Amino acid sequence: MRQMIDESVTVVEPRAPLVSWREMDPESSEDLWAVVHIRACLAVDGAWEYEPLPSLPNDNWLARCLFSRKEALRRSAVAVNQIKFNSRTSVRWNRHYASRSA
Repeated sequence: MRQMIDESVTVVEPRAPLVSWREMDPESSEDLWAVVHIRACLAVDGAWEYEPLPSLPNDNWLARCLFSRKEALRRSAVAVNQIKFNSRTSVRWNRHYASRSA
């Protein structure tokens, strides 16, 4: 979730997961991306797993937590409404802020 303040400034929603490039698949030459929130990466099963140090990821972790760019963006869009910050999802916070400013 990004909000434009003006043409030169973009604010990133602090509760939103980020899609971040991790590596290139040596077999397919496809870029692999992770859905990241704080220090955790979204896995195939929807669970959040802590990302190992760059020198320590194993093949199982890579297979579970890295996606094509299109798939990572799709999973990020779904995950943004599942992450809770102070017991509220992003949607609930947006409703809360809207009700206060009305």
